[in-house]
Amino acid sequence: MSSNDYVIFVDGSSRGNPGPAGIGIVVFNGKDPSNPIKEIARPIGYATNNIAEYEALIYALKWLLNNQSATALIKMDSSLVYNQLMGNYRIKSPEMARLVKRIQILKDKLQSISFELIPRSENKRANRLAQQVTKKISEAAKLRKS
Repeated sequence: MSSNDYVIFVDGSSRGNPGPAGIGIVVFNGKDPSNPIKEIARPIGYATNNIAEYEALIYALKWLLNNQSATALIKMDSSLVYNQLMGNYRIKSPEMARLVKRIQILKDKLQSISFELIPRSENKRANRLAQQVTKKISEAAKLRKS
C-alpha cells in the first residue's frame, strides 16, 4: 500500500530526435495502483527525446498542482533525466538546466514528490501514449506535404 496520493508514470518521445515530440503520462491512485485514473497524451512540438522526457515530468507536476495533490511518486525510464534531477549527472545544456529549474520550482510547491528510475519494460503504457502522439504528428505532417 502506497502512502502517496498518486503514482505517476511519465515518458517522452521524439521521432527524428529532434523531431515531432509528445508526452505520455499515466496516473494511478496511490492506494489502488491496478487501474489508471487518468491517461494523458499530448504533442509538445519539435524537440529532442530528452527534452520530451523533461516536458512529460513538468506536465505531470503541473497536473498534481491542479489536482491539489500532497504527495506523489513519479516513475520514469529516462536515466539521464533521473540522474540529472538527483544531482548524479552534470547538466551541460542550458535548455535542460532551465527545465530542471522549472521542475524544482514546481516540486517546491508540492508537499512530497519522489522520483524512481524504472526499467523501460515497466513504463510501457506511458511510452505507448507518447509514441501514439508523435506518430499522429508525423502522419499529419506527411499528409500536409503531399
